[in-house]
Parts: sequence; structure tokens; C-alpha cells
Amino acid sequence: MLRCLVISGPPCAGKSTLARALAARYGWPLLAKDDYKERVFGHLGARDRDFSRRVSQLAWDLLLTEAGRLLGGGVACLVEGNLRAAQAARLREIGARAGATLVEIRCRAAPVVLLARYRARAASGTRHAGHVDLEALPEIERELAVGEGPWPEVGAQVLIHDTTAGFDERALLAALDAALGRT
Repeated sequence: MLRCLVISGPPCAGKSTLARALAARYGWPLLAKDDYKERVFGHLGARDRDFSRRVSQLAWDLLLTEAGRLLGGGVACLVEGNLRAAQAARLREIGARAGATLVEIRCRAAPVVLLARYRARAASGTRHAGHVDLEALPEIERELAVGEGPWPEVGAQVLIHDTTAGFDERALLAALDAALGRT
């Protein structure tokens, strides 16, 4: 059966780290929103928060187009990013059209942990300047202060992966293998 793993959640919840590990484990192509974003920044440069948001929309469009192409061709894949309602709806349509089963791993952590991670990442300067992490900090603080959700539904089985205290790889992989019908 054709599968698509969807790795979602708020900023700094561990989505990218988990997605790279799962792509290596299963040998599936990884479509990560920030990878697409950074390619655009590489060509057009870094600007302000509004530009970063517009680039995010373009990145999602490119990513979901590629997911549709892969799944339509019978190739399983992983999709990673902080999904919003529009992307979740489009992903549901893509999965249904391809006859793919979607399994979502929703990463999360305690808001205080997410904020600490975000502040550290913003201060580190390790991400592409186009993300404007420092400029986005007040908005991220407001979003994370209200706690979790509601998260858009992709119409999939949802596995919760709480990274507050780290990564419990064995438990997550066992649940994921069960969801994928692997033993």
C-alpha cells in the first residue's frame, strides 16, 4: 500500500530532525518546507517577515506539487513542515487522488521548552537569514503562549511525538511500524 508520512507541529518541536531520521530509515524522499524556502531565499535573498510568509506559501505549493507527483507515480514520501489548514486540505486531496494512506506524526513539546528552543535557534544564527527568526520571535511567542492547537487535520492516523524530554525513538518507531503495517 502507498504511504505518505506527514511530520507536523509547531516551530522547534523536532520535526526536521525526526523527518531526516525517518527518511533514512525508510529510504523515502523527504519533502521539507524549509528546504524549499531556503532554495528560494538563495535565489531572491532575505527580506522581511511578510516576504518570508510569501516564500512559505510558495514553498508549500512547490512541495505539495512534488508530493502529488511522487504519490501519483506510486512513490511513498515524507512531508515535513508546520502545516496550516490550506496545506492540510490539499494534502488530503493529494493522498485521496493517489490512493495513499497518510500517517501523521505530530511533534509537540511544552510551550516553555518550544520557546526556549526557538529563542536559542534565533540567537544562534544557524538558519538562513530569510527565515527572519528574530523578527518573528514576538509572533512565535504569542502563538506558543496559548498552547497547542487546534492543528489542521490531514485525515490521517495521528501519532503524537512529545519531545519535551527528548526523543523516545524506540516507542515512536514501534507505533509507526504498527501504523504502516510493518513488523
